[in-house]
Amino acid sequence: MKSKASAALLLATALVCTTTATAQTALDAGSIAPPAPTINDTRDKGPADPLSVLPEDVKKYGSLYLRCDGQPNNITGAESFARLLGAVTLLALFAPPPEAGNPSKRLLAERGVAACSKLLDDPKEETNGLRRLPLILARAVHQFEAKDYKAALADVTKARGEAQALGLIGNSYFDRSMGLSFNLLESQALLRLGQPAEARQVSLRNALAMPYSFYAGISTRPYSSFQRSMSTEEEQYYRNMSRISGVFGVALADRLDEVGRFSEAAVLRDETIGFLTELDGDTQRSWPLANAAISHALAGNWALAAERAKKARENMDALIAKGKPEENQSAIVERLDLYDILLLAHDGKVDDARRNFAARSQWLSPSFGALLATNAMLRKDAKPEQLFGSLAQTPEQIWALREKNEMAKLLETDGNNRTLFTYILPYAQIKDYERLSKDVWNAQKSKLIAKEPIRNSKFYVVNIWSDAMTQPEALLLHSALLAKARGFSGFIYLSLPNRPQSGIVRFGNPGDAGMMSGSYLDADAVIADLRKVIPSPEELAARRKTA
Repeated sequence: MKSKASAALLLATALVCTTTATAQTALDAGSIAPPAPTINDTRDKGPADPLSVLPEDVKKYGSLYLRCDGQPNNITGAESFARLLGAVTLLALFAPPPEAGNPSKRLLAERGVAACSKLLDDPKEETNGLRRLPLILARAVHQFEAKDYKAALADVTKARGEAQALGLIGNSYFDRSMGLSFNLLESQALLRLGQPAEARQVSLRNALAMPYSFYAGISTRPYSSFQRSMSTEEEQYYRNMSRISGVFGVALADRLDEVGRFSEAAVLRDETIGFLTELDGDTQRSWPLANAAISHALAGNWALAAERAKKARENMDALIAKGKPEENQSAIVERLDLYDILLLAHDGKVDDARRNFAARSQWLSPSFGALLATNAMLRKDAKPEQLFGSLAQTPEQIWALREKNEMAKLLETDGNNRTLFTYILPYAQIKDYERLSKDVWNAQKSKLIAKEPIRNSKFYVVNIWSDAMTQPEALLLHSALLAKARGFSGFIYLSLPNRPQSGIVRFGNPGDAGMMSGSYLDADAVIADLRKVIPSPEELAARRKTA
């Protein structure tokens, strides 16, 4: 268990070390999976007739199913839901597939729309409701490729309606898997139609409805790059996610910087320092201290800003002296340079501050909000000859350029026949959740938590080996049950987006030392929500009797 704990700790600290710019970019990038390169226009675009079912075309290009969504006629993953719908539905789903899935066979744009429409609209083709849903969503994606965003919206509406008719909407397993796709795709269409506020509102529905669902949260896009103000719902989303994934605490602090709430951002950054200090032991990190120095300076907390900057420099120098320089040292130096510029301006040396800030043609490491605020402050009353480099553009122009660049990145991915398909999530396997019941609910003799805490901290590593979709919620529920079993009302939890089978947990009560209010989870609330997908052994037995 100790080796697993060490591996998980390395992953956790690597995750939290993600730069603030990277954290925000990840939230706004527009896809769950990393974007793939655009497909070269010289590739084989499929049969001359996208609806051809000639044997030679089917052999080379696959069936209409593969041309539509890259999956065979009876996709796996729907069996659990088929049992909810009756034997007639089961018959088609359990027939052996004639071919294997192959996403590379998907057609593009109008040709993909044609293949999907043949399956969906021809009464002789696909009638099974569970197979129809991903096909309808695939057609919506092909509408994106064809830049027909209103047609994409219509298909999302159609898929949602058919899911409602099947009785799937409101099912906890469906809502956490395939059901997430509706709001994800609808929001993407609204964004491309020039409705960013509406896109944000729709996108946030999944995460706000399921605050303890890891995948509902990380697949949600707040579209912050397109919003110059933070809505109440967006802030709630960030705060919810900060409680189950530490990287979102960094992203929330960045967002608070963007909307000028520097004091609140500084509080969050100080919490990150406290969290990592306990985890790291003797080896501290410099980047959270540098981040906090900037936010405190922008908030006017100059004594605290100076203290954080001093500690960041001392820590960085100490690590260099030990022969262990930090990998992100250049980024740390850049952030401390920005702090020095803010200090110059505070001390009345505004011309020096302007010269040092403008000397960089581009700043890469500090948060976008911190750079925007510095730009606005230093441009005020500046002479024309001082407005060069990073002071050449107004804050409004900087905002507009970011929006333009982010939209360009989104549109670039629309033609790669992969990125948007990551928004069509698979059906959850109900049995994968149910089989975890015994281990997850066994808090008295847990097999999932390390016996000893990390170093001399109060944090423990938890691990589970199960289907990837079940892991984060299984560990979160188990942590809540452990908290209650150990006499605590709540806990702090850090899940790892790049390793969902592992997490880090600290138990406690509100107000206890180290129990950061922004990260605290109430155990009873977590249990009440997640027992719907991982019931106790007694609840599971009762469920099976009535099935």
